[in-house]
Amino acid sequence: MCKTKIKIISIDPGTKHMGFASFEGIELIDYGVKTIKQGSVEIILEHIEEIINRMIDEKKPDCIVLEKNAFSQNKSNLRLAMVVAKIRKIAKKKSLLVYEYDPRTIRKEICNDGNASKKRVAQTLIIFFPNLKVYLKSNKDWVLKYQMNMFDAVAVGMTFLRINVSSTLPIQKWQKVKQKKK
Repeated sequence: MCKTKIKIISIDPGTKHMGFASFEGIELIDYGVKTIKQGSVEIILEHIEEIINRMIDEKKPDCIVLEKNAFSQNKSNLRLAMVVAKIRKIAKKKSLLVYEYDPRTIRKEICNDGNASKKRVAQTLIIFFPNLKVYLKSNKDWVLKYQMNMFDAVAVGMTFLRINVSSTLPIQKWQKVKQKKK
């Protein structure tokens, strides 16, 4: 992939909250957390479909990038597996490629440490995207946990871009290149 202005939507899938980020080239365009309607699996999947279709229609991405999850047999992880399958199905229907990255790969790309904590990943992302700093300024654990969904989505998107678009750029130079292109 050598297209410099590739458009991607990166997603941290979830059954209650779904982090998202969109990039054009290496520029972070949009980011946040979507709260998923609760109820039966069908209600959750319908809402996921609505959200993903809206994002695709608005952002017109070249591909979708997901954080890969290790699924087990408990009920919530089975629901998460269904959410991921739904996102893949929507992407396939819209002729979009789906890329998935393991959380350890993401942490290794962002922090040079596959065992880095979510908070350390978020703190590293703030170096490249200072406007995200406000999302780590809360003394409430539930707010920080909620915002980590967004940080995870930004991290998975940045991982995709570093591996597929700008793999020759050391992570420390990411910000300098981003500023030069403006």
